Amino acid sequence: MKKIITICLITIFFVLCYKNFCIAEEKCLYVLPEEYNRTEKDLEIVFLNVGQGDCAFVLTPNKQKLLIDAGGSPYWMGEDAWDPGENVVVPYLKSRGVTILDYVIVSHPHGDHFGGMFSVINSFKIKNFVDNGYLNGDPNYADLLKLVDVKEIPYEQLKEGDEFELEPQIKIKTFFPPKKGFLFEGANNSSLVFKICYNKFSILFVGDIELEVEQYLCSKYKNDLQSVVLKVPHHGSRTSSSVRFIKTVKPQVGIICCGKNNMFGHPHNEVISRYNKFKVDIYRTDVDDDIIILSNGEIYTVIVGSDENED
Repeated sequence: MKKIITICLITIFFVLCYKNFCIAEEKCLYVLPEEYNRTEKDLEIVFLNVGQGDCAFVLTPNKQKLLIDAGGSPYWMGEDAWDPGENVVVPYLKSRGVTILDYVIVSHPHGDHFGGMFSVINSFKIKNFVDNGYLNGDPNYADLLKLVDVKEIPYEQLKEGDEFELEPQIKIKTFFPPKKGFLFEGANNSSLVFKICYNKFSILFVGDIELEVEQYLCSKYKNDLQSVVLKVPHHGSRTSSSVRFIKTVKPQVGIICCGKNNMFGHPHNEVISRYNKFKVDIYRTDVDDDIIILSNGEIYTVIVGSDENED
């Protein structure tokens, strides 16, 4: 009996440790770029300026490489549309000496998130391709899945409740979509929502979720959503970033991925005002160009455009 009780207590301890690991963000302090000393223990996240779309490159302390979305153009713009995969993402990754990507993740099947992946997959060895399992997005997403199959890339789906340790001290927790079916209509509201945690630092990726998913997440997960950095949903559109969502996530920093003078008017002024009201520091790829976040798990900094000094 004592042995059973001991095992139960140990299990509870590790569960609580994991939970605290992912919600202790208020203790992660921001420092100015010139005050941050880079080390081999850094987690690096680079939001690339791919125009009106999303793309984030993640480099872990153990040098695992993740690519979350790759920008692109809506399918209705045709095959002659500018390809950020070929023109931005692939050249950037090659400049960093990347030859292998451990994980390529597509948040949802809209062209401004997956369009650049064709060039990426044709340019690098991909160890794992991950998406949300939603098939009713842009019709050419089927072509991307076919390419993944032809290249014999292992395919996985992330769903609500999936948690795993990417490496020691780096954990990923998935909040959306549900394992059984999709709750809301449209590809935006199928977006993957997951948090990367590194000791006291965390960043929440939310794709293009809209109000319905925000409300679902806030009601179900509450403090679990708290994150140091938020990838602002849907390019800063008024369809998202509700007051309740911002108050629940409590981000110190918000990253908006959008194109300069884009046809949608992203980010919308009322959304920027909302984040300003809650004293969230906003960075935008249309204004700041590439945005780099560095953290050693205890402190973090944000470097933009010309301020970046690569080693």
